[in-house]
Amino acid sequence: MTIKSCKIMSVTALGILLLCSTAQAAALKNNVTVDGSVIYASDLFDGIAENHDAVLGNSPAPGKTMMIGALTLDRVAKLYDIDWSPSSGSDQVIVTRSAQVLSGDTLANPLREALAARGVVAPFDVLIGNVAPSMTLPGDAPATVEVTQLNYTPGRDVFTAVLVAPSASNALATLSISGTIEKIMQVPVLKSSLKSGDVIGSTDIEWIDMPVRQMVRDTVADADVLIGKTPVRYVDAGSPVRVRDITAPQLVARGDEVMVQFTQGTLILTTRGKAMQPGAEGDVIRVVNLSSNQSVRGLITGDKQVRVE
Repeated sequence: MTIKSCKIMSVTALGILLLCSTAQAAALKNNVTVDGSVIYASDLFDGIAENHDAVLGNSPAPGKTMMIGALTLDRVAKLYDIDWSPSSGSDQVIVTRSAQVLSGDTLANPLREALAARGVVAPFDVLIGNVAPSMTLPGDAPATVEVTQLNYTPGRDVFTAVLVAPSASNALATLSISGTIEKIMQVPVLKSSLKSGDVIGSTDIEWIDMPVRQMVRDTVADADVLIGKTPVRYVDAGSPVRVRDITAPQLVARGDEVMVQFTQGTLILTTRGKAMQPGAEGDVIRVVNLSSNQSVRGLITGDKQVRVE
């Protein structure tokens, strides 16, 4: 933080009135933070009565610092009849002007609202330039931002704008920006990580916003595609899922004893069989009938259930 030397102006230049002719016993402060645009005698000295206070000059810019040295402090004390004198030439007061930095959504939200009013269909986000922009305001100012100018052509993904803070009628800070509009899509993700064999249910799913430009061709956008499936290997919580990451859960393993259902018209027979191949629901696998020792092919219809027609 840059320290600037402070120059005390004359009584005539500042229009300062001497409100007290009686010496006021005072103690020097060291480091002070002020909110307003001016420095008062009470900002520099303890013991100044409120009705005897006086404006000394302008405070630093928001977020900046000013050093007031012993010589200037001595002149102020004499001018305002303050009972204080320097103990050494190193006496000083560091004055800092309070500040607040507006950035992130504080700037982006008014832009989103202005763009939506111009016809940009939600959901979308705004990307502002290549560097994170910010606006600095005095610490006591409202932390609000307004869009005073917006150049945007419907159908295009670029814009320019002028932001003012805290308002158009009190523009203490102004920022010209340019940026792009980024379309957003909600995609289903897993609440917790799952491994192969874990069957995904509706309660395992939550939704996140994802930039369309980051979605690959086989990103799952429909929760129904996930429900009833299992990860091929492992799917991390909160990560977009690709079609290739999931598969139907295996309902029959090689060597499992299965219930085989034979159907012919209205005739239905069941017997025990041994699966010679693994498979998921809808897969056709080879099964050996344990009663006849004959090999048949059947459709997996459920957990260790095969139908032969």
